[in-house]
Amino acid sequence: MKMNPLFSTSTHHPVVITPGADSSLGALHEYVSQNQPEIQRLLLQHGGLLFRGFGLNGAEDFHACSQSLGARPFGYVGGDSPRNRVVADVFTSTEYPATEVISLHNEMSYLPSWPTRLFFYSHIPASTGGQTSLANSGDVLRALPQEIVDKFRAKKVNYIRNFQSKIPFGKSWQATYQTQDRAEVEQIAAEQGSVCTWTDDGTLRVSTRCDAFATHPQTGEEVWFNQAEQWHASSLNPAIRGMFEQMVGKGNLPHECEYGDGEPMDEQTLAEVRRILDSNKLLFDWQRGDLLVIDNILMMHGRESFKGERKTLAYLSST
Repeated sequence: MKMNPLFSTSTHHPVVITPGADSSLGALHEYVSQNQPEIQRLLLQHGGLLFRGFGLNGAEDFHACSQSLGARPFGYVGGDSPRNRVVADVFTSTEYPATEVISLHNEMSYLPSWPTRLFFYSHIPASTGGQTSLANSGDVLRALPQEIVDKFRAKKVNYIRNFQSKIPFGKSWQATYQTQDRAEVEQIAAEQGSVCTWTDDGTLRVSTRCDAFATHPQTGEEVWFNQAEQWHASSLNPAIRGMFEQMVGKGNLPHECEYGDGEPMDEQTLAEVRRILDSNKLLFDWQRGDLLVIDNILMMHGRESFKGERKTLAYLSST
């Protein structure tokens, strides 16, 4: 196998692994089975590994390769993104309009429990754009002003989800929690460290207080690990935000975000966070059959806008 930097010569950014003499899918499986400790070491060092040129063709191949790399399914009950199941444990990546950018984030950092690793597979690359953006979470933390870091550390983050009963904004609570039963929703939310509040008209408000940072259990590195800027209303186009807030009232958008003690977040602070995220963004163009694995703590991910058909699949792993 050949290994080269995906972006630069940096020792902590993802690398791409390509075939030697044998480019068959069987060769990849053999390499993985014989080099598990080395693959794990590389992932911890670089945060992400891109396997390219091995002839993966479809969801079943992706599922098999992910499991050979040690993937085990992480449940998505309470997960926020709209996804469709393709085969067992494999879903479409976030179903979001092609014209929009999905900002950098760590998967499910709005809950106290999240997948350890993420696997992505490009079945159909977009004709233009559609890159899965990446950023080293430690780089982001080191680049942030100390006063922002200190405030987030002291106050934490409160994520708020409003499931409107009469206006179809985003995923319903039934789809999010995979049940029609209010009592079951309350039980699931409580187990996830969330608080549920129902209004008389059936609207559900779910609040979850989380740390803004995470420490990797193997490397000991502390990293930026939250989706505050993504959940805050300031992430929306001002015209769209104004229209939605006129419909449901301020503070009642599908996603809201505040500090853990209820203090509103300063929009200039969040604008600086977005600037730092953008300055650390790493982009690569997908090729058909690519398989990317990233450590969900060490590496943030997002998606660029695109044109043409794009089909990217995801496997969220508990290991």
